Amino acid sequence: MSPIKRRIFIISGIVLIAAGCVLTAYNISEDYKASSAAADVLSKIDEQRKELSSAQKVDSSVDSIEDSENSNDSWESEPDESKIDPNTPMPTVEVDGYQYIGTLVLPPLEIELPVADNWDYTRMRISPCRYSGSFYSDDLVICAHNYSSHFRDIGSMQVGDDVIFIDALGNEIHYKVRLVETLGATAVEEMTSSDWDLSLFTCNYSGMARVTVRCERVDE
Repeated sequence: MSPIKRRIFIISGIVLIAAGCVLTAYNISEDYKASSAAADVLSKIDEQRKELSSAQKVDSSVDSIEDSENSNDSWESEPDESKIDPNTPMPTVEVDGYQYIGTLVLPPLEIELPVADNWDYTRMRISPCRYSGSFYSDDLVICAHNYSSHFRDIGSMQVGDDVIFIDALGNEIHYKVRLVETLGATAVEEMTSSDWDLSLFTCNYSGMARVTVRCERVDE
């Protein structure tokens, strides 16, 4: 190899290494920003839940007094979810101009994250997002970037693992992982038209496939 070719080869290698370092640093920075943003939203959702809970307790006390004066029927503190229309919009709370349907807890990964009501790339840089469906109709699909603080490790989840979704009002919906699979990047219908009660997905490292976790709703 001539000195000129050797020099070109060395310079090219240095440029590639530098580009790789820059890309790695960028990804780490984005991951950190996403983690911090999600934590901030999570704390604000918790604050709003506490406020809603306090307000509901006051309302409940007033209602129970009125009911006791007008009838002997017992007051039900929680609605029967089986009677809720599956098309009913999910309750949301607003944080920094965005609506959130609740929080997602993945105990095996020691992760709790807010879930935005709708998805776009701006929202996904903050938290996972509802891609489609609803927990009322048992077809909720949640997507997220493969940040280490978001969905990067969902492919390591095992059948039987617990997943908990806590809605905007603080009600817990429990699930069990039943399947972990990989779908094509364009398999939108397969992702959203399944019979699973809850699906979580993120892109793999190449972006050419979707790591997908399928869950079944279970009693607490």
